[in-house]
Amino acid sequence: MDNMELIEKYFKGLLNGGEKKVFEQRIQDDASFASEVAFFISSQNTLQQSINEEKKQRFRDLYEAQKTSVKTPVIKIWKYVAAASAIIVLLLTTWFIRNNKSSPQQIADHYIQQTWQTLPVTMGMQDSLQQGIKLYNSGNFNEALLLFETLSLAHPENTDAKKFAGIVCLRLNDYDKALNYFSEIEASKNLYSNPGKFLKAITLLKRNNKGDLDEAKKLLNEVAQQHLEGDTEATEILKKL
Repeated sequence: MDNMELIEKYFKGLLNGGEKKVFEQRIQDDASFASEVAFFISSQNTLQQSINEEKKQRFRDLYEAQKTSVKTPVIKIWKYVAAASAIIVLLLTTWFIRNNKSSPQQIADHYIQQTWQTLPVTMGMQDSLQQGIKLYNSGNFNEALLLFETLSLAHPENTDAKKFAGIVCLRLNDYDKALNYFSEIEASKNLYSNPGKFLKAITLLKRNNKGDLDEAKKLLNEVAQQHLEGDTEATEILKKL
């Protein structure tokens, strides 16, 4: 299957869950393929505009031909033109909304890239945590994870280590492990501000298995309504789902 055929199947919803994940990951990893996808989207928009213009011209031609006939009043032809134009606009609008609405994974990816592309180094943070953050920021995810996990095991009360370990797991697409770490944070009772629910919701959106979207929405609603950490972001994400 060539790239254009693959891209077309993706936008028509003909790929299964596994194939979609591979496709979306390839966009992130392969700049050339990402350019082909961008070209496809652009060409589709141009094509729809072209089709719209062709339809309009066809209706104009029909109208001009009908003007010479005494059987059908001109006003009746315009009613047909208006009705047909309205249908075309509706179809194009539906197509645009359907093909431009972000998927749960895309929403999660956007948040992850905006928020966790790099991790901030905070003054007063333990040296081992800072070292893990430096490894993460330099792209050494596996080494960073090993350090965060080691620290988390040695100090179970250290929720920062668990949070960072979960974030690294999320970046490595180990969603189940990330959910375990974020669930441990959610269960912590000694936190003034607990991000556990929100972190789990982002992970579920990214994993996007059966039932994950509904569970993510439930968690995001709880975060927003209970004013937990991440409530502003949760509200914005819910608007996009």
